[in-house]
Amino acid sequence: MRRHILTGAIATACLLVPFQAHAMAPSSAPAPAAAPAPQPAAALWDQCEAALDSPHESHTNPDVINVHADIKGCKQKMPEYSISVTLYKEGTQVAHDTGSGKNKFKARVVANWPPPKGECHSYSASATFTITAAGKAHTTTLTNHSQGKICIKK
Repeated sequence: MRRHILTGAIATACLLVPFQAHAMAPSSAPAPAAAPAPQPAAALWDQCEAALDSPHESHTNPDVINVHADIKGCKQKMPEYSISVTLYKEGTQVAHDTGSGKNKFKARVVANWPPPKGECHSYSASATFTITAAGKAHTTTLTNHSQGKICIKK
């Protein structure tokens, strides 16, 4: 998958936001032909990156729509982290998952949803990432949209 990185690390199919001051996150408005307009994101810990890919048909689970929310690129282990990710079908929540842990360099949470076969829909996702270190919580939220409608035909 090819990524186009801009200031604050906005990628065409996957959003990356450094957990540091002056990071940029995409707006909630979809922009199929161009990258979404950036908006400020919260400052976070240890230059870790929050990433939320576009909702897509799963490559490992046939007939399932999913979205991945990741924390990666940390220079040291996160003392505590949590990730909450929600998948929406045309504005209606269809899946949600959370994950948390301690002393990890990276983490992933996946929201899965098996839609009815033969239907095509647009999807969006939102994820909130929190790293807690020295008693202080560092949080950012990302949103992303499917690249057009996704159809489960099988």
